[in-house]
Amino acid sequence: MLYIMVWFTIVLFSVLLFRNAAGTLSLSKLNLHSFIFYYSLLVSSYIGSLLIVLNIDQSYIIKKIMFEESREVGFWLVSMAMLLLPLTMVITSRLMGFHPDGEFQKYWNAPLEEIYTEKKSRVDFYRCFVVLASVSLFAVAYTLWKTFPFPLYEAIIGSGSDLAVGRITAKGQISGAGNYLKNIMGIGLTPLLSMVAYAYAVMTREKKWWYWFSVLFIGALLIQLYDLQKAPVLFYFAMFLLLRMWIGKTKLNAFRISALALAGVVYLIGIYTVFGVGGSDLFSYNKGPVGRIILTQVAPMYTYVDRYDEVYPYLQEEGLPPTILKIYGEDPVRSAAKLMADLFPEKVEAGTAGVLNTLYIGELYASFGWFGVILGTVYLGIIIQVLYVLILRLPKHPIFLSLLIFFTVNIPRALVGGFSDLIFNIVWISLTVIILLPLFFISLRDFRITREMVKK
Repeated sequence: MLYIMVWFTIVLFSVLLFRNAAGTLSLSKLNLHSFIFYYSLLVSSYIGSLLIVLNIDQSYIIKKIMFEESREVGFWLVSMAMLLLPLTMVITSRLMGFHPDGEFQKYWNAPLEEIYTEKKSRVDFYRCFVVLASVSLFAVAYTLWKTFPFPLYEAIIGSGSDLAVGRITAKGQISGAGNYLKNIMGIGLTPLLSMVAYAYAVMTREKKWWYWFSVLFIGALLIQLYDLQKAPVLFYFAMFLLLRMWIGKTKLNAFRISALALAGVVYLIGIYTVFGVGGSDLFSYNKGPVGRIILTQVAPMYTYVDRYDEVYPYLQEEGLPPTILKIYGEDPVRSAAKLMADLFPEKVEAGTAGVLNTLYIGELYASFGWFGVILGTVYLGIIIQVLYVLILRLPKHPIFLSLLIFFTVNIPRALVGGFSDLIFNIVWISLTVIILLPLFFISLRDFRITREMVKK
């Protein structure tokens, strides 16, 4: 009973803090903070944590823990994050002079705006866009070619091959520079450019933008589905839905929310059926799609708490992102891979599993314990809030809005996938630079031309 009362109290205060940091948590006005609260924390982490601490989870992962007190420690860690993360955001807002209600509503209700007044600048931007779109579509085609026959193709023709093994194999078939081409220009840039094209099509009503949106939309679907991962295509549709909401083309009500939820459930049931899950497992709270969302996502975090400092020593600096460690010539230790090899060696050997990703708390705890979780949560609160405030204060241009939507969906996804990608994410940094470069160079050229005219 104590844990149930604590759970409801924490959720209540977390709602108040997140709402104060974002401006709203309304489902009809979805934003970065509401995605983090509803998806990353409440649904994917805190509901499962209550089941685990009450010992009614029946999770195959939790059965692997060695010390029962790990259930309580994990619960208190997640509870702390539910409060500390939004509290840090609220404090950051105060320091930046951010007024959540007013500034959010102003941006939400603002129309899309073009930042270029000269026709030449608009034409040059379109040409840059075409180049980027062409490269991204090439990256999609390259990925499909290098991984052929990819799992989606195998599923369509009914080849009878093991799709779970095929999915893992497809990830490892491209390496070196080709891997960067796939991850940055294909998986990352194609969906992002499709949103830019759609926003421009709505704003200008020009056929050329509708054409590019159609082509990029198909490319984005293919790159999200080719290896039959369950979540990416759902998140892509979530980005598209958010974009329509933020430009005023879609307004959510109770009926539409229910219809979207039902569509998501039907899709997940279909995907799980393809992988051989059926019967009562499809609707069980600890198996199938429901169990995957509310339990399997957070359960590995409890194994991190269970093993590290008790069975394994803390990783400390070895748990930092590989990109950073390589600079100093250090070998990284991926706690998610280490745990997967420990808990499920048969899956690793069979090639059906690689890493045991979970809520960011797990990776932080594996590296530095409680201190790491506290410091890392404060860091995330500051970074997320600064990003949110800065974008809301920029013009509502298709590029800036698309970046906001991209981070609104991908930051919450990263939160339940570990911590390393939130310290230094080469894909996010590269995408941001690539998509902003045309704006920067064209604006710089226009500024120089204007300055020279003033001098004359």
